[in-house]
Amino acid sequence: MLFVVQFEDIYEDQPERLPERQQHMPAHLAFLAQHPDKVVASGALRDSQEGTPLGGIWIVNAPDQATVEAFYQSDPFWMAGLRRSVRVYHWGKAFWSSGFTDCMSSFDVT
Repeated sequence: MLFVVQFEDIYEDQPERLPERQQHMPAHLAFLAQHPDKVVASGALRDSQEGTPLGGIWIVNAPDQATVEAFYQSDPFWMAGLRRSVRVYHWGKAFWSSGFTDCMSSFDVT
């Protein structure tokens, strides 16, 4: 099953903690890279390309919601307290563009 995990981050109310994001970023990206069978896609949510991260989205392949919840709690960002809240949604995919792979390959992953 596919799930969308939507995180709300702390930086809008606690901008002084933004440097912690950079500190934990290598471990966060390594965590995601270690689980390509689970994390289909992930990325930050911002008001603009250069804006402060407001949260993030993961698309996760997992057998059930309990597995997803246990999984995200092992993420370095979660463990460092950089997430304010999280919501997990079952995703009933209706359409997937064949151009998605080409589009995503043009993005820098950092």
